[in-house]
Amino acid sequence: MREVAETDFQDFIDQVIERNDITEVISEYAKVKRVGNRFAALCPLHNDKKSPSLSISPDKQLFHCFGCGAGGNVIHFIMAAEHLDFMDALKFLADRGKIPVPEFKNSPSGKRESTDKKQLIYSLNADAARYFYSNLAGEKGKDALAYLKNRGIKNSTIKMFGLGYAPEGWTGLIDHLKEKGYKEHDIYEAGLAKVRDNGTYYDAFYDGRVMFPIINVQGNIIGFGGRIMTEKSNTGKYLNSPETIVFKKKENLFGLNLAKNDRSGRLLLMEGYMDVISLHQEGITNAVASLGTAFTDEQAKLVKRYGGKAVLCYDSDEAGKKATLRAGEILSKHDIKTRVLTIDGGKDPDEFVRKKGGDMFRILADSAKPFIEYRIDEIQKQYIANDGSAEFLGPEEVLEFTEAAAKVLAEIESPVEYEIYVKRVSEKTGISQESLTATVATIKRGMNAEAGRREEAAVRNRQRAEERSAETDIKTFNAEKLLLSLLCDNDVYNIACRKEITPELFSNGVHRRLARAIFKMYEEAGQADVNMILESFDEEERGNIARLFLDDKNVFDKKRACILPIETILDTQQRLAQNQMLESGDLQKLNEMLKKSAKAKKNNGTYRKGGNI
Repeated sequence: MREVAETDFQDFIDQVIERNDITEVISEYAKVKRVGNRFAALCPLHNDKKSPSLSISPDKQLFHCFGCGAGGNVIHFIMAAEHLDFMDALKFLADRGKIPVPEFKNSPSGKRESTDKKQLIYSLNADAARYFYSNLAGEKGKDALAYLKNRGIKNSTIKMFGLGYAPEGWTGLIDHLKEKGYKEHDIYEAGLAKVRDNGTYYDAFYDGRVMFPIINVQGNIIGFGGRIMTEKSNTGKYLNSPETIVFKKKENLFGLNLAKNDRSGRLLLMEGYMDVISLHQEGITNAVASLGTAFTDEQAKLVKRYGGKAVLCYDSDEAGKKATLRAGEILSKHDIKTRVLTIDGGKDPDEFVRKKGGDMFRILADSAKPFIEYRIDEIQKQYIANDGSAEFLGPEEVLEFTEAAAKVLAEIESPVEYEIYVKRVSEKTGISQESLTATVATIKRGMNAEAGRREEAAVRNRQRAEERSAETDIKTFNAEKLLLSLLCDNDVYNIACRKEITPELFSNGVHRRLARAIFKMYEEAGQADVNMILESFDEEERGNIARLFLDDKNVFDKKRACILPIETILDTQQRLAQNQMLESGDLQKLNEMLKKSAKAKKNNGTYRKGGNI
């Protein structure tokens, strides 16, 4: 990127926010609906399903979710929705808004340091990948290359995925990277080295492994997977890089950097790297795999963004079935149409495609069962004979299957889809659709009541936490909230200063820190910028502060609206001071304070009657 020394970093942030309307951006993740002068949506950050809990202010360009507590501006939304840090979210939105991203010398030091560290790790990983790739082509890698050839992997595929080999040895990679000028500690932070108790470093992949670079959708190598060549009792067959500032297993999918360009509208989810590689080699370019972990909500969001639909292609053993059910439930929770592909004979996709070819696998994928049908069929297997007749063992098994299947039916929201599967269960059991529907209705009532109780309890807990955090009564707490929501208005700030309001008068800890940030910004810049203020707080507090800024009661006359909360705050402080004087026995000072208070209240009354402010 071209380095720009003169351009102010904050101006660039403001331009990105201005070019990316928050309502439009959020509407790409959830359906938004106008409610008065705001918009509401089911929150996509915590899989909100019951009622819209996310509030959007187009005027302030802020959002807040009353369900999960998230909040902030459009950058903070993208950070949460896409699991990006601030700089990457900024670049994401700049790209969306078609804004060139220069290199800033004067960006905030913390963000600049984080970005520099990421770039260093990307560079380290790229050089490590070149080292592994060259080893595979050399004498040290001949056995690893033979292994890949025996698995049917072509040279063009090896190049496409950047496959390589990490030979046995303690410091081969470290020595290579040190020759290129990297420091041992940076190699360690990139996950490419480990450290002994005595402080010396050794290669993370030291025991002879075929190496699979893990590449993000931006094309950066973020980590590696390694498959051992000679199996040993003291180490696993597969080993992934540890988590680093650029590598989060639960937030990435192997092969997505290639699959994102597929136009089929679905992603095929595999268990292993070799499954993905073999399918891509056969031209099936929408195959991806999770990274040695159970499927996650974050990965489901990637599927929704880059595929829209999913086909689960896990192993058919018991562990694979459990993984299929877990992944399917997570995908369904995110409203992703999901099917399940089952390969007979216990074969994995890699083995199947090598024996029968890509065309046969495509036919298999196209005939994959809908996830609901798969779940019902898997439940049925628990209650039928093993002779292949699909007959239930007896009336008790029919009843137990019906109850289990009804719980699955209760999760179906589409009336058409429900009708299809209630008919199917009825045909399997001989129980009427009417009886099944009555059972499902009972289950749904229980589910809805429980979900409602959980949501209400969560809201109550948050409200109680807010109230408990106030060190004085709720009236003062609410007065502080209202004043802070108005304080970014220059006229309100000036009135507050004339009334001798200071940050230390705010009794609540978060309120006090927010007041300090606002007052400091006025002192340094002459005005308060909500977006800059939000950056002063961590993610948890940011949500509460965004909610506070949104909750200004739509006041038209801010100058007049600020008087009552100012008086309440001052009255509270005066009451506390009076109590202290009473306890100390200083009656003279207490009398002087009461006279001064009476005079001030008389003067303040003219403000509310229409006097000058």
